[in-house]
Amino acid sequence: MLSQKLPVFNKSVTVSNKRVIVRVDFNVPLEHGGIADDYRIIKTLPLLEQLRSGGARLVLLSHLTEKKEHRSFAALVDELNRIVGLGMVFAKSVEEARQNGADVVLLENLRVFPGEERNDVVFAEELSTLGDIFINEGFSQSHRPYASIMHLPKLLPSYAGPLFYEEVMKLEEALNPERPFMLVLGGVKFATKVGVLEHFMKTADKIFVGGALANTFLAAKGHRVGASPVEKDAFEYVREMFLNSPNLMLPSDVRVGENKTLGIGNIGERDVVYDIGPASSDALGRVLGDMKMILWNGPLGCVEEGYGQGTANLLSVLAATKAKVIIGGGDTLAVVRNQGLENRFYHLSTGGGAMLEFLAKGTLPGIEAILDNTKD
Repeated sequence: MLSQKLPVFNKSVTVSNKRVIVRVDFNVPLEHGGIADDYRIIKTLPLLEQLRSGGARLVLLSHLTEKKEHRSFAALVDELNRIVGLGMVFAKSVEEARQNGADVVLLENLRVFPGEERNDVVFAEELSTLGDIFINEGFSQSHRPYASIMHLPKLLPSYAGPLFYEEVMKLEEALNPERPFMLVLGGVKFATKVGVLEHFMKTADKIFVGGALANTFLAAKGHRVGASPVEKDAFEYVREMFLNSPNLMLPSDVRVGENKTLGIGNIGERDVVYDIGPASSDALGRVLGDMKMILWNGPLGCVEEGYGQGTANLLSVLAATKAKVIIGGGDTLAVVRNQGLENRFYHLSTGGGAMLEFLAKGTLPGIEAILDNTKD
């Protein structure tokens, strides 16, 4: 098991009077210039508080991107301090962070530095001068081939943080699940889901595909999906690899504009599919009731446009089941948190793309970088 090989930060590691670099994920959704959801920040607090209690000074590394635009942490420092409560100080450059003697320093958004996304070892070496120890607590970013993820861990004594370790350990269970096991997959882009589909199509007892993703599957099967967006370049691959699998479930009815329910054979050429229909929800619920472990990633409809009934029905079934339920993906977690159901499930993954890549490949670049570290 990969989790058994990971060096995990624990109380036996001496941090007193040392500066510890922590790769966190403070890439949170923003609204009206403020933080809209602090879940990922809150999840890092136990480690940060433990390090400070142990006498460490901290340098926090993260990125912040909204609608593909890199934002500055400068405007969020006060709000972050209200959440984290550690007297965090902002540094706009690596040199400024190096010179700053504060107990907790937050470096500017990593992605404003060209070397981060270029995976530049020289930039990683510059970052390594900020501390004595490196801890990766940003599982959700550890699929990125970036300098702070892939090179920095090789330059200092490095550890996975406890949240990072929990993610690996819990997701490993889905790779060798209790049975019967079901994957529920929604969302939009086929390319981000194909690896997970390839893996679990061979191993899962059932797979339900919903969301906009289902439009591509239905169209590839020969059904009309009206004016709904589809990925035509994926049709041939979907037909060859997935459509003949006996464990695959697709929606039998859908909700289109004006919340009208239509059977799959009755979708008109101008209709746009926004959600799965009630018969599909009922069929999915019945199958889920037989499962011992369930993995869910991606909403089953356009929740942001008011078509969230299919997703809400799924969430209700999952909250009531006795099965182990693992949920991941930013939009999916937002639905869970909006309903106040965070504590009802076996595991909520902070990773979206990272979770999918780990499930498809069994590892991540950030994991391999820590394992490759030969420093004591």
